[in-house]
Amino acid sequence: MATWETPKTDWYGATAGGVYTGDRFNYTDYNRIKNNLIYLHDLAITLYDDFDIEDVGDDKTVADYPYADEINAIEQNLETINKNTLSQSYGDTKTYTANDAFINYTELNRLEKATLDLYDKITNTANGRRTLELNFGFKSGDF
Repeated sequence: MATWETPKTDWYGATAGGVYTGDRFNYTDYNRIKNNLIYLHDLAITLYDDFDIEDVGDDKTVADYPYADEINAIEQNLETINKNTLSQSYGDTKTYTANDAFINYTELNRLEKATLDLYDKITNTANGRRTLELNFGFKSGDF
């Protein structure tokens, strides 16, 4: 199972004098979002019917840059996990194209806040499930 990493939910963007001064999206952000969705999928299929998400490949390195189709796969994975678990409203799934506007801080906040909300709710569901211990009349030394 992938490892959960606390999402960044305070993305900020601003332009001063024509120069962007906000947060910048990089490979570590991409890896966090991608791996958190894998974690959620792995957790979800232990509680809900089995379903698949898109494979988004290996982690990125400092030399890599995420492409539009990879961001689209992340968006689709969030939508798929949500549809197959809790069906919450997290805004519209965006589609990005090459050489066009890239994901911005508003969409990153939406995506990471949705991921965190699903994590909280699915984890609470997993932790809140009651189990019934049965022993069928056997004592601990009977085996």
